[in-house]
Amino acid sequence: MVKINDDKKKQIRDLMRQKISIEDQMLYAKKKNLPKLEDDLYEIKDTLDKLTNGVWFDDMEYHVSQAEKSTIN
Repeated sequence: MVKINDDKKKQIRDLMRQKISIEDQMLYAKKKNLPKLEDDLYEIKDTLDKLTNGVWFDDMEYHVSQAEKSTIN
């Protein structure tokens, strides 16, 4: 398992906050603003993939349910 240093953890947390914020903005954005928000969201997801080598959970609900299933078995 690869350990992540504190700076990288902080950067990942900041990116996740930005991702959530953009997703919220997309819910109420006008159509003309959507392409920019979609581009920003793509860039954030791409950066998260690079920082974590593709091992991050886009859907935390899924991650939590998988963790619960593994403890049951």
